[in-house]
Amino acid sequence: MTVLQSFRTTLQVVTDTPVLVAFALAFGAMGALNNASGLVSVVGTILLLFGSPALIGAFYTAIDGARPGTDTDLRASTAAQRYYVSLLGASVLSGLVIMVVAMVVGGGVVGYIGFDRLNAVLNGSASLTLVELAGGGAALAVLMAVVYVFTFFDTAVVFDGKTAGGSLSRSVDFVFGNFRQVVGYAVVATVATSVVDLPVLWFVTLDGATTVAGAVTAFQAPMSAVDIAVVAVASTVTTLVGRTYKVCFYRACTDDAPGADPVTTDGEWAA
Repeated sequence: MTVLQSFRTTLQVVTDTPVLVAFALAFGAMGALNNASGLVSVVGTILLLFGSPALIGAFYTAIDGARPGTDTDLRASTAAQRYYVSLLGASVLSGLVIMVVAMVVGGGVVGYIGFDRLNAVLNGSASLTLVELAGGGAALAVLMAVVYVFTFFDTAVVFDGKTAGGSLSRSVDFVFGNFRQVVGYAVVATVATSVVDLPVLWFVTLDGATTVAGAVTAFQAPMSAVDIAVVAVASTVTTLVGRTYKVCFYRACTDDAPGADPVTTDGEWAA
C-alpha cells in the first residue's frame, strides 16, 4: 500500500540521511523566532515568509535524491534558486485562499453560536453545548479539508515544475485523483506528527490548561526562552518526518502514474 510503504521509505530516508536534519532545524529555528514576542516575532515571520521557499526547494530536492532507487540528483542549491519565485507566490496564494475560507467558516461558527455567548465561553463564564461543539468540530473539519486540498502545492512546484497558480490547481487534481491514498496519508501524517506536537502544545504552549479561558490566557502570554527552545526542537522533529513523508508519498503516487517522469526543464543536473 502506497501510504504505509511511503512511510517506511520516510523512516529509511530520515535515518540514512543526517543532512536532512539541518534543513528541518532551519525550519524549527524560524518557527521558534516566530513564537517569540515583540520584534523577534516580526523577524521570525519575515524569515518564514521569504526564507521558507528557498528552504523548501532545497529540502525537497535533498529528500528526493535520498530516496532508494531515485535517479533525480538536482543540486539542492540550484533547486533553492530555481523554484523560489514559484514557491513564494504559491505560498502567498494558498495562504490567502485558506485565510478567506477560515474567515467564512469562522464567521459561520460565530453566527451560529452568537458573539456574546462565544465571548462568554472564552472568558470561562459559559461552556459550549454538545450541539455547539459538534458544529465547531464540523467547521474545523471543513477547514482542514481545504488545507489538505492545497497542501501539495509545494511538491507540485518542485517535482512537476508548476508555476504559483498552476501548483494550486495541480494540488487539487492530485488530491482528488488519489483521494483514498491522500486520506490514508492524512491520517498517518497526523498521527505521526501529533505524537510530538500534542504534548508540546498541551504542556508548553497552553501550559497544561484545562479550560478554554485558561488555554486562551496561556496562548496569549509571552513564551519563555526554554519553552521556545522546546517548541523549536519539536518543530524540527515533526518537520523532518512530516515533509520527508510528504515528498515520499507524492513521488510514490506520481511515479506510479502512467507516463510519469521527473521534470528536467533546463538540464541543470549534478554530475
